[in-house]
Amino acid sequence: MRMRAGAALAAALGLAVVAAPAAVAGTATAAAAEVRTVKVASFDGTEIVTNFFPARNLGAGEQAPTVLVGPGWSAPGDRTGETRSSDAGGVVGTGALRDSGYNVVTWDPRGFGGSGGEANVNHADLEGRDVSALIDWIAQQPEAALDREGDPRVGMAGGSYGGGAQFVTAAADRRVDALIPSIAWNSLLGSLYPDNAYKAGWAGILCAGGMAGTNRVEAHVRSSCVSGATTGTMSPEDEEWYADRGPGHLVRRIKAPTLILQGTVDTLFPLDEAVANYEHLRRAGTPVKMAWFCGGHGACASNPGPAGHIEKISLAWFAKHLKGERQTDTGPAFEYVDDTGVWRGASRYPLLPSGLLHGSGKGGLQVRPGDTSGLPTAARPAAKAVNVQIKAPRAEGQLVGAPRVTLVYRGKAATGSPSTTFVYAQLVDERTGVVVGNQATPVPVRLDGRPHVVSRELETIAWRAAQDSRLTLQITSGTALYTPQRATADLDLRVTVVLPLTRPAAPVAP
Repeated sequence: MRMRAGAALAAALGLAVVAAPAAVAGTATAAAAEVRTVKVASFDGTEIVTNFFPARNLGAGEQAPTVLVGPGWSAPGDRTGETRSSDAGGVVGTGALRDSGYNVVTWDPRGFGGSGGEANVNHADLEGRDVSALIDWIAQQPEAALDREGDPRVGMAGGSYGGGAQFVTAAADRRVDALIPSIAWNSLLGSLYPDNAYKAGWAGILCAGGMAGTNRVEAHVRSSCVSGATTGTMSPEDEEWYADRGPGHLVRRIKAPTLILQGTVDTLFPLDEAVANYEHLRRAGTPVKMAWFCGGHGACASNPGPAGHIEKISLAWFAKHLKGERQTDTGPAFEYVDDTGVWRGASRYPLLPSGLLHGSGKGGLQVRPGDTSGLPTAARPAAKAVNVQIKAPRAEGQLVGAPRVTLVYRGKAATGSPSTTFVYAQLVDERTGVVVGNQATPVPVRLDGRPHVVSRELETIAWRAAQDSRLTLQITSGTALYTPQRATADLDLRVTVVLPLTRPAAPVAP
């Protein structure tokens, strides 16, 4: 959709041109609809490198809604305006947005690429206000459709760091009209440091990227990277700092219609992070949809379903909530793809329960320094584990939700060994040899020789359950997702696990 402009607006004054194929300032002529890159001064004077890509074939004197597309952690903004949509990453491409009649603005976040300042992990008072400054700038562009003076018709898209930026911006800036955050988080502590278990696999990747080249990150990031790598812990000061990088409760303030996209195999920001954001928005009365795809921060090892589904629902969301095409069908309020590649939909999450699957067993587990299994970004079946078989259901259903594991245990640390540690719970599909969702959940244990009971919810999953299902819960002493094992002990374990069985949601038409 294109909207006719009145008198052309002059481009913002005082902006340094970094690279511009055509003049930045001017009237709404054919030359105005040109790609350009500028530096926008944020609220504190920090310069943010900003790229403007007009909607495809935007004519002289025409305007269009604008979509801000943020990059991932440590990366600069897209410089081409031609990126393709990614089924694995869950992000609609800048090229597809321009083809669909949207201007696209990308940017180098504070501390990365050519922008100034230091990265503060999407703090509302810093990176959030940076995006608000970009919205001020968009309102002055002749190609940008406006709701009113100073208020452009604007949406946001992007994954991971570019997803988190949407929450902290829209929580404070009501000019944002629609959001599609993909593979983002609600709590950095909950995702990176659950139960004080340091997610060393992903942390190593993020720390290396954040401090590579000319990138600049805030001191707490550097401190946590060092302490995490050396001790597997964060200081109380670093914990407090990350806790303030939510968005957490700020999500409740968002009024813009939001499509949350999250990966079923994402081991950095698991499905629980999306569920938390979804619940905040639903309780606040904000129009919200949640869709789980097979991808994200992790490789899909099952059938991902038909190609192009994420692009399809993303463009439908923007058509309805950004262009104002109210007749557009955005599909069910909750969609997910199971491991067979079938997209299913329901009116809300959670799905209606139909029963529980149970498993129980016991065994001994030797815990030794250096114990590990799997990859830094994905759990794999462990050779050293206590294995618990889970009974198959009598009728086909879906496992959509969070399993719960309970350990009754006794273990004593060797002399000089740490008196507390973690073991890790993971579900293995024996038919395929795949760990469900790539996930391993840390379970804290005390090694004082006394009996203890500990219960934890595992990461949320979306998996088919049928009469021929063969699922096994493994309790293992190490995984490369987390800090290497440091303790020496022998554990006696009795294990029970309960999985939520739901009725299969209706298939979504391709």
